[in-house]
Amino acid sequence: MKTSPPPVRRVAFDALTLRDLHDMLALRSRVFVVEQASPYPDIDGRDPGALHLIAVNEAGTIVGCARCLGPDEDGPDRANPDAPVSFGRLAVDPSQRSTGLGRALVAESLTVLAERWPDRDVVIGAQQHLERFYGSFGFVRDTDPYDDFGIPHIDMRLRR
Repeated sequence: MKTSPPPVRRVAFDALTLRDLHDMLALRSRVFVVEQASPYPDIDGRDPGALHLIAVNEAGTIVGCARCLGPDEDGPDRANPDAPVSFGRLAVDPSQRSTGLGRALVAESLTVLAERWPDRDVVIGAQQHLERFYGSFGFVRDTDPYDDFGIPHIDMRLRR
């Protein structure tokens, strides 16, 4: 019997409990660093400015997460009203794969970004093997493949 994914909720960084922060970072580490053998710098300074999406199982543990990011206010896009927005660090615990949780996290990410920045394109750095998955949401490849800490990636764009 296929189980339904847990609900996805929105949490500002400052509203995350210490347990939430721990569980979210632990999940990202298990998926990206251990499972995918990619020793990348997860703590990149962007979490405090992001809106976080988390899904919690019945035991109270985060089993899915993503972060939604507005235009880079500190970078070259600061004065560009057309600068894209993004989501990333989307991770799903192996126990929740094939439940639809990944799709729910992407859908909620797109809803958040559309509410906050309705006319901006969404640009993501996607693992290349997920091109079809993100394509099902309307994303199209925007770059040639590139290596991101040992994993082939492509940039993808959803035009608005």
